[in-house]
Amino acid sequence: MLKIKKSTLARCLLEEGEPLSVSSMRLLIVTLLIFATSPALATTYRWVDTQGKVHYGDVMPPQQSGLGHQELDKQGRVVREMPRTLLTPEERRRRAEETSAREEHVRRVEEQQRRDRALLSTYTDESEIDLARDRALELEKLAMSGLQARMDNSASKLSFANGQLARYRAARVAEPANILQMRDEAQAELAQAGEAMRQREKTMNDLKQRFDADKTRFQELMELRAMAR
Repeated sequence: MLKIKKSTLARCLLEEGEPLSVSSMRLLIVTLLIFATSPALATTYRWVDTQGKVHYGDVMPPQQSGLGHQELDKQGRVVREMPRTLLTPEERRRRAEETSAREEHVRRVEEQQRRDRALLSTYTDESEIDLARDRALELEKLAMSGLQARMDNSASKLSFANGQLARYRAARVAEPANILQMRDEAQAELAQAGEAMRQREKTMNDLKQRFDADKTRFQELMELRAMAR
């Protein structure tokens, strides 16, 4: 419609010998005003692409949709600004990392609150924490005693099997299959018991550290409770 020439429109409204009505006159005036002012209303767009480069143009590129832009008048003044509604891949990655960090922080806070409630509901003073620690360590010590007995038994079996095999080799006699099997089983038992012993030792160290941390935190909670009174 805006591409129709003014003279053509005027001829359509002002046919020779045909008087103008009031409504026709109003339509003519409004139409001419639109044509007269349309160049002044032309919009210039300003946008920044995904590489950070600034662009200006009369038409917004489709790929820029949702990434934000500004509309400028003929004097370069911002008359309208469209905010960004889409994120770049890098922005999405950063936002995902921030969300993950916030969720992890909330999880740790909630876990600490749960442990605090458990401490206050389980113990009434620090001596009870020491008693609980000693009982837990005693159980581990009993388990380690059993493992040590297994290791001693396996070591004796291995020593006997090796002694028997040495005698057969010295006599240049074929080594019996049952003695070889005894030796192999004793070696496997020693290895398994040794690994179990190392795990028990690690468990004992972890228990000591956990109870020490619980005791320190219990002291802090009791101090906070006293200050709140």
